[in-house]
Amino acid sequence: MKYVLKNQEMQKVDKETIEGIGIPGLVLMERAALATAQELKKRVRAQDKILVIAGIGNNGGDALGVARILLEENYLVEYMVIGNEEHYSKDLNTQLGILNRLGAYPVDQIDIDDYEWIVEGLFGVGLSREVSGEFKDMILAINESKAKVMSIDIPSGISGDTGKVLGCGIRADVTVTYGAKKRGQLLYPGREYAGEIITADIGFFDDTFTKYATGITYDLDDLNRIPKRKKHSNKGSYGKVLIVAGQKGMAGAAYFAGKAAYRMGSGLVKISTHEENRIILQSKIPEAVIGRWDELEEDLQWCDSIVFGPGLGVGEETKQLLGTILQKGKTPLVIDADGLNTISHYKMKIEYDYGCILTPHVGEAARLLNVTIQYVLDHLTKAATDLSETYHGTIVLKDATTIVVSERDTVYFNQSGNHGMATGGSGDVLSGVIGSLTGRKISVKKAAKLGVYIHGLAGDEAAKEKGENSMIASDIVESLSKIVGGK
Repeated sequence: MKYVLKNQEMQKVDKETIEGIGIPGLVLMERAALATAQELKKRVRAQDKILVIAGIGNNGGDALGVARILLEENYLVEYMVIGNEEHYSKDLNTQLGILNRLGAYPVDQIDIDDYEWIVEGLFGVGLSREVSGEFKDMILAINESKAKVMSIDIPSGISGDTGKVLGCGIRADVTVTYGAKKRGQLLYPGREYAGEIITADIGFFDDTFTKYATGITYDLDDLNRIPKRKKHSNKGSYGKVLIVAGQKGMAGAAYFAGKAAYRMGSGLVKISTHEENRIILQSKIPEAVIGRWDELEEDLQWCDSIVFGPGLGVGEETKQLLGTILQKGKTPLVIDADGLNTISHYKMKIEYDYGCILTPHVGEAARLLNVTIQYVLDHLTKAATDLSETYHGTIVLKDATTIVVSERDTVYFNQSGNHGMATGGSGDVLSGVIGSLTGRKISVKKAAKLGVYIHGLAGDEAAKEKGENSMIASDIVESLSKIVGGK
């Protein structure tokens, strides 16, 4: 698990580290500059010309530190500072003074196409206004140049909280960020502008991040959260998952959810579906038990977790099935697809005491909140939070960066996955993955985060083999084995 911070949270971490713990700001700046210079040296050739462009704040001070370190090692470096000299930060002036005393002075006139690399530190994560004037002109010139770009902490012009472009923004090849990732680096379009993101340790302490961070993300170490299988066990040891899915002619949705649950390691999967789907499901997934909707109350007493909604359609029958689950169910519940559309269509309230996960994409989220899709896209985290408060559950809001929100919990920002997963059935696979995890006694909050991460990793594996343009949901299902098969 890694922390993800908002602007104000990072400012608090900085302040406590400098004023509370006592590490001078210039020490942190020097570490940041050194880490950035090291990353740049991995990528540049000896003959490459490098331009370092600094703004007037401490982000610019980091940039000038990079320039000095590279000059000391005889790289071909020039630097410039953009902005009103009267507003230079104290630490920026310190870095500039050191450079000048070493005989290294800023350049005034440049041909930006003369450089192979540009290191930019115009603005940091705290930018909250639209970029204008000479800063805008410089950002546009950098983006039009042929040089590769390394941004310091965040591409200048990108909001550190939302990822929105504030007028214009640097399109970086690499971003070196300090201590922890920022929300705006993981949310689109900021995630695209940031390029490759390198997180550098410059001396912040985990206890300080724990104190202030309200966001997290997962990495490969978090796969250890998957429950281990035991030698002395049986099929009942790994969860009995009930999947209520598949109206007439919609066997595919039920298949994807059921197969995903099995690939995740569930011991038993029962698919409660329309009777006309029985033959195709028995042939496609013979391991599953095929049930009928008139057996639902009995099935609810049997299962360890429930997945409801894929391919069910919106109508009175779906409404009645969901009503029965909400009244009679006693295990964690994942509501997906037409389950969500049924809630919004009939304005149903969700009151469920055993843990509920809702997995809307942005269109379904808009219907649930009775807002526009654009509103959800513009306020992704707030929309997920509003859904969690309204429906009293854990929300998996699916987008290019999927986020997971629960009441009184940190916000999860997912980094796995790719645009090849924008294909029919992918969401059904996710519901089966999460349902399998809840069936193995993982809390709904943890299962939602871990399920999203694993689902994305499986998508990445599928893309390696099939390509992002050609992969389909079946490829994601089969790739689950590569992610969790040895767990």
